[in-house]
Amino acid sequence: MLEAAARIFERDGIDATTNRIAAQAGVSIGSLYQYFPDKHSLLHELALRHLDEVETTVADVFTPEYSDLRALVEAVVAGAVRLHEQRGDLHRMMREHAPRTPQLTARFTEVMGELHDRFAKALADDGVEDASGRACLAITTIDAQVHAVLAGTKEAAEREARMALVVEQVLTVAR
Repeated sequence: MLEAAARIFERDGIDATTNRIAAQAGVSIGSLYQYFPDKHSLLHELALRHLDEVETTVADVFTPEYSDLRALVEAVVAGAVRLHEQRGDLHRMMREHAPRTPQLTARFTEVMGELHDRFAKALADDGVEDASGRACLAITTIDAQVHAVLAGTKEAAEREARMALVVEQVLTVAR
């Protein structure tokens, strides 16, 4: 049902209906309502799953092989772009329309806190002053640029050029 919801949200935006989602999933509307009372609850669940993907990406990126700051920033930016390049429209929908429940807010805070802590440690290990504050600025910069500038960039060369600009921007903030 969630994959069907993702496809319908991508196609129809917020105008997606639970009837179309149920039809796409091959289930009755009653079966869909058994698990998801409305389209916003589907968006909520998709957003939670996206945060799980973010958490996995963070764990994959912050490994000992990224020993220098540039390589780490490049890996974080590339990981964020990978998470959004396939379904940029869906991610924008989740960001704009998923209900901000205590559960979703807590999960977002948890995942972003983990990212912050890992990034701050990497900056501190690199001798950067105010590593915590700079990590916050760097993460905010990456988040904003990925969602506002990089998501939906179809051409590989354009995406690579923009990613390089984001990396330079983050390095400026982080140092």
